[in-house]
Amino acid sequence: MSELVREPVPERDGAEAQAAPAREVSYDDTVPGTLLLLPALLLLRFLGEHSWAYWTAALIGVVGTVMCGLGIASAVGSLRRGRRRLLAVAVIALLVGACVVFVARLVEHF
Repeated sequence: MSELVREPVPERDGAEAQAAPAREVSYDDTVPGTLLLLPALLLLRFLGEHSWAYWTAALIGVVGTVMCGLGIASAVGSLRRGRRRLLAVAVIALLVGACVVFVARLVEHF
């Protein structure tokens, strides 16, 4: 049986060791979540009494809520780094507000 011998990993110089610069927050972070929450809210608003519309809105809305969570995480990271604080707070407020409205509509029609 042959033994596996690991070779030592060469050390990286300073330029390679630095991580890529972090991406700044923008309103583009709100697009994936809101594009999925908007049809879900419209389905609940206009066709919420039908069970198929309720469950379709719930499925689309859950995926939209997950996407909003990713956008919120990105905005919180930008806020912690101190970059574009006002925009980060606006993005967080928009995404949290959209998620709250969706959950409130979902519970209202349940």
